[in-house]
Amino acid sequence: MMIWSYVGVLLVLFVGFRFLRALGHRIPIIELILLIAGLQWVIGAYIEYRTPFQHLKYYMYVNESTYMGYVVPAYALFLVVVLLISKRAPKINLVFSQLATYSKFGVFILFIGIIFDLGYNIVPDSLKFLAFLLSSFKYVGIILLFFSETKWHRYLFYFGILFLTSRALMSGFFHDLIIWSVFFYMFYALKIKPSFKFNVIVIIIGFIMSTLIQVVKSDYRTMIWSGYDGSYTTLFIDILNKRLSGGLSESSDQQEELNVRLNQGWIISAIMDYTPRNQPFADGATIKEAVLASAFPRFLYENKKIAGGVENFEKFTGFELEENTSMGMSLVGEGYANFGIIKGILFMGFWGFIIGRYWIFISKSCYRNPLIIVFLPLIFFQVIKAETELVVILNHLVKATILVFGFLWFTNKVLRINFKND
Repeated sequence: MMIWSYVGVLLVLFVGFRFLRALGHRIPIIELILLIAGLQWVIGAYIEYRTPFQHLKYYMYVNESTYMGYVVPAYALFLVVVLLISKRAPKINLVFSQLATYSKFGVFILFIGIIFDLGYNIVPDSLKFLAFLLSSFKYVGIILLFFSETKWHRYLFYFGILFLTSRALMSGFFHDLIIWSVFFYMFYALKIKPSFKFNVIVIIIGFIMSTLIQVVKSDYRTMIWSGYDGSYTTLFIDILNKRLSGGLSESSDQQEELNVRLNQGWIISAIMDYTPRNQPFADGATIKEAVLASAFPRFLYENKKIAGGVENFEKFTGFELEENTSMGMSLVGEGYANFGIIKGILFMGFWGFIIGRYWIFISKSCYRNPLIIVFLPLIFFQVIKAETELVVILNHLVKATILVFGFLWFTNKVLRINFKND
């Protein structure tokens, strides 16, 4: 029934309103998870069903009533359960002046992040994930320095912003920078207490900027990966100017690629079309694999799945991906691939329960140690992504939690580093 499409749109609008209203009062991680999922699972698909052109490969493989009849109830149950459970979490009454007391520690972890960022390529493969997590400390350090009242900390803050931007321009990868910009605005809003209208304007501007990056990204990467040795900033601006002068979508192929980026629904619909017609339901096999992979390191679990989503994507959609290309099924797609419609919906409700219970745990931890709150973006970095599958999410959530808690304990109890400024 088409009614599910309208229900889905209303649910996403409800989540978006909660997210905007929460900015400046708390860190709305739960709402961000729900909002990104709703935009990519529901809104993206809703728009795609009403788009006049159809890509040769990236299109909706089942009709709207079939797709929305599964995805919207699954999303709705996930939403209701996670909001009800997380509501029991203690309130974290944090003011920006509290974060300012940790600015000296922000300098310490900023340089840890920069060191591991610069040295990432020389780290052994077995330690790459740990190096990735430690390199993300640079973002956490920048957040702490933003609240500092010390003058030279402010200069270091601007240096950190410049470093992150230049690294994104040098690599051609802007994904992490965009996500952390969203996280940073949550903390920025804590300090300036913006109005609801201001939040709406910032979100609109952020969406436009991320869209422009998507439009420019392909040509920009082609240039810098071909040995370009000029100014990366100038190159980026030149390509952007050419795209703007010729329209944001110079060709139908570019517009279709942009639509694909915004819509996770085509992958979910491909799973619904291919499974179980050509591939039997997994009956929980990928769920078990994800739990084992997150619980044990690779040297104890030889068959541990390599993160990236290629194997499951190809298995349950029937598509073959090019080398160095990875796409994830998403949780709602994985739920269907394992259990079908009814049990897939219930699976999303169970995942909402897990996330809600974890939020209670982490909120209590933040109440005991407010410093943990600036590490929340690192801990939830993969959880907020609507395109990732369970093995990636669980592995990151478990390992990041262990690292953050272990790091804070080690620096305080063993290294005797005083977290607060003297």
